Amino acid sequence: MALTFFSLTTPFMYPHSLCLKPSISQFKPLHGFLPLHRRLRSPAVVVSAGNFDPNPADDDPPEAPEDSAHGLFKFQQIQRQAARARKREEEQFKKDQSTFLNAIADVEDAPDNVDSIDAEGAGDDLFGEIDKAIAMKRKEFVKQGLLKPNPKKESVVPEEIAEGIEELEPDEVVDLEEINELRGLTVISEDLDDEESEKLDDEESDSGNVNGGSSSHSSFDVDFDSFGESGVRIVEPKFRMSLAELLDESKVVPVSVYGDLEVEITGIQHDSRVVSSGDLFVCCVGRKTDGHLYLSEADKRGAVAVVASKEIDIEETLGCKALVIVEDTSLVLPALAAAFYGHPSKNMAVIGIVGTNGKTTTAYLIRAMYEAMGLRTGMLSTVAYYVHGKNKLEAPYTTPDAVLIQKLMAKMLHNGTEAVVMEASSHGLALGRCNEVDFDIAVFTNLTRDHMDFHESEEDYRNSKAKLFSRMVDPDRHRKIVNIDDPNAPFFIAQGNPDVPVVTFAMENKDADVHPLKFELSLFETQVLVQTPKGILEISSGLLGRHNIYNILAAVAVGIAVGAPLEDIVRGIEEIDAVPGRCELIDEEQAFGVIVDYAHTPDALSRLLDSVRELGARRIITVFGCAGESDRGKRPIMTKIATDKSDVVILTSDNPKNEDPLDILDDLLAGVGWTMHDYLKYGANDYYPPLPNGHRLFLHDIRRVAVRAAVAMGEEGDIVVVAGKGHETYQIEGDKKEFFDDREECREALQYVDELHQAGIDTSEFPWRLPESH
Repeated sequence: MALTFFSLTTPFMYPHSLCLKPSISQFKPLHGFLPLHRRLRSPAVVVSAGNFDPNPADDDPPEAPEDSAHGLFKFQQIQRQAARARKREEEQFKKDQSTFLNAIADVEDAPDNVDSIDAEGAGDDLFGEIDKAIAMKRKEFVKQGLLKPNPKKESVVPEEIAEGIEELEPDEVVDLEEINELRGLTVISEDLDDEESEKLDDEESDSGNVNGGSSSHSSFDVDFDSFGESGVRIVEPKFRMSLAELLDESKVVPVSVYGDLEVEITGIQHDSRVVSSGDLFVCCVGRKTDGHLYLSEADKRGAVAVVASKEIDIEETLGCKALVIVEDTSLVLPALAAAFYGHPSKNMAVIGIVGTNGKTTTAYLIRAMYEAMGLRTGMLSTVAYYVHGKNKLEAPYTTPDAVLIQKLMAKMLHNGTEAVVMEASSHGLALGRCNEVDFDIAVFTNLTRDHMDFHESEEDYRNSKAKLFSRMVDPDRHRKIVNIDDPNAPFFIAQGNPDVPVVTFAMENKDADVHPLKFELSLFETQVLVQTPKGILEISSGLLGRHNIYNILAAVAVGIAVGAPLEDIVRGIEEIDAVPGRCELIDEEQAFGVIVDYAHTPDALSRLLDSVRELGARRIITVFGCAGESDRGKRPIMTKIATDKSDVVILTSDNPKNEDPLDILDDLLAGVGWTMHDYLKYGANDYYPPLPNGHRLFLHDIRRVAVRAAVAMGEEGDIVVVAGKGHETYQIEGDKKEFFDDREECREALQYVDELHQAGIDTSEFPWRLPESH
């Protein structure tokens, strides 16, 4: 039984490029060509002089300046690819014209109103659409004189036959209807080979040496409005190469090799539990375990070769045909993975984001902005992985391991992704998971205490984050985006090549390239007027709170750095109304606000509560806990912040894992000078005294109860904040991982509030009390 502790009784120019990697074509400034058919509306854009720019539809857009590198602008690439596709289709049609004409020579002419074909029984099924298309094409050929007219013949049933036709029985009518329904169905085999899968791709992946001019008239038009939509079938690419080729491509120099180096590799794994037949197993030595101990399991699962840092007798294995000995398996793993998957990041624009807080929201905003520019954009974030568009995968880690990063990026590239936005965690950077990712842009949001259970010191934590910026060395290709309100900004700017262009953003420092002129906050909307080197942007966002203005500014700064059209910057940012578990508003039409947020560090919690206070809350009621087996030092700090900035605080559990939840709560209580013994003593008297500042503090070790209690306490004008989990949908206690979602718990709790009040229970403060009549 769980323990209960309360009773329920200045303007400048940058070389504009979205991806300036030498291996692919360079882009011209994006404002040189605006795809007007993509605009859903024209956002307000104000120039520095205070005048509104004319709507792009009123005047032809200016020509883009000549690119000294003779590169191609992205939309020009798409146009040229489309032109080449049209030309090939037309040439193929002329070649096979006689075949086409013979195939439809006996087809009856379509009626003048082609839409009437549907009315004649074709319906909305696949075959009806095909019949309609054939009828239209035949009509076109008749007009061109390529076919003779073939008017539709009226089918007349002889009277003697008509008299002999009986009415269908009711059961026969049902059978006939089922047959007609089945006529519109088709079966697609899942067992497609590589060649067939490639034929199903919606886009031709021909990105090199694009030639050919666009055709002024063609019957094979490309629908650019639907280009990049999420309905595209995502294809899983397949890779294979010999072990010798892999070692050569990765430039890994082994200490020694044994066995057959010509063995074919079809995958790379360092986790024996997911090894499959044909994989190369890399024995990595981690903080808690050693991959060499699991070689036999990998062998049983079908590993055909092994990379190790210790001598192993492969003759004792079942199927391993080769052994490669290296000095450090963890160090070579990223290189092997990148080589095996063809270095996909070299062929996409990659934006990396580092910082303690704000990475996820900033990633969502940048991705939406790139999509607004017409670029298929993937994302690797704490919340989810996206191939592009709405093609979403679940995200188990902020920064996936080195193999998964390369595999996901290869999948993105294979499916037409042109840019990737990626959160780069301190763990991922410190462990080398991002070593073979070719970043173009580095974004720094902020830096505060976090992950002290992993990093030796705050300096070590900062140095891990700075590894991303140390790779910004090419002034023509790389860009640094830095929040100069953060005291660590000069350190990050100094990393890498000092000649790499820097775009700064800030809220307080008005010397920043991107900063707000004014802003308005409310519980449902954030409005901000942003000064940039290219003009003033007026943005209305569904993201709530002051801290989200920083995230918006970071995204704007990236747009300015790559020369994005101002209209696309605004449209992309405004596209994001909410990010899962990031200051997410739970609205069940209650009289008070409920917000769920991922804030799990002292700084994040402080910023969140400051933002909520700015929204005009009458009272702030906060629920939070700290995870087990992690940084104990932050626990009392977070309690002090919460009790200083909230009117009521309820401490609870948050993934205690194998640590006793009561020990975690005891650490949390130290933030107000209490111990668990003190709290229990107050509870024995059924009275918990206010803190010196007049605020109240309670606790419950069951998170569901704590969340429901906080929601039940909410009154008109209050804001209930449930912090720590955000988008997470689980609670880990011991070795058990069970479903738990703060957002769903809040929604369920809101349904019971009225029932509690109808029962006469006063939930305004603890302990809950029944009316005196009881």
